[in-house]
Amino acid sequence: MATRREVVRFVLIDILFAAPAGAQIRNIRKFLDQCPQNDPAYAQIRADFELRRAGLPAVVGACSEPVSAMPTSAYTDELIVLQGLRVILYMDRGQSGLYPWTNGLTLYNWMKTKIGGVDIQPAGGSFCCETFNGKLFVGIGSQDDFNREFDKKWIGIAGNIDLYTHEVRHVDGFPHVSCCGIANGCDDSFVQSNLSPYGTQWWLNKLWLDGTINVGVGCMPPLEKGEALNWFRGGANSQYASRFCNNKPAELPAPAAPGGPCLDTTRHRAVGHR
Repeated sequence: MATRREVVRFVLIDILFAAPAGAQIRNIRKFLDQCPQNDPAYAQIRADFELRRAGLPAVVGACSEPVSAMPTSAYTDELIVLQGLRVILYMDRGQSGLYPWTNGLTLYNWMKTKIGGVDIQPAGGSFCCETFNGKLFVGIGSQDDFNREFDKKWIGIAGNIDLYTHEVRHVDGFPHVSCCGIANGCDDSFVQSNLSPYGTQWWLNKLWLDGTINVGVGCMPPLEKGEALNWFRGGANSQYASRFCNNKPAELPAPAAPGGPCLDTTRHRAVGHR
């Protein structure tokens, strides 16, 4: 866990962080069509979070734009993780106090205080944690072709982000229990002031659903906006709420503008945050 001095340091980083000019995701579809290697913050992300595969340093493969048109097999696990880290870096820039569990930090800087990177597992699911060179790593399972293609979309990357958050939250000492009928697959109680791993997933889906974190879902075509509404609301109300044994979170209603209004006033631009 981070010391008080480290928390203060990362709060200052949040205030002073020299992100690319105008850094904000205004159109998530355009943002995810950009290769991670072309992001102005790519070097920073690679320095902040090490990528490994089966415990060994990972190689990030070639990427071509638009990402949505890449062959499925070329959209590697490493690229998928980097897309998630890019979104985490930008999605709440300029906001504070969004997450009850981060001591005021952005999600990205909170993760930096907890882990040194991500270890991609060729077989198996996600877990916390492993140690390499004195740093904690979360393990993330490799994707099959269906999920690689799904992860070209915002809801796919969002699902990865809340999974990463879940696993990192375990660093703070939240073991799972079995009281919901799933062996070691439940959390005891939903406590908003001290959210457990499944609680953080519920919370992120709430913020994406109601537009508190707005990445330009309102810019999507109607069918995609509806898909996002169903994904985030269903995730919060069904998938994650069911993982609590006591004091389950309240059901979220459907908002009038899921994800918030469109932020992209220059639709011709190739990258959502430029």
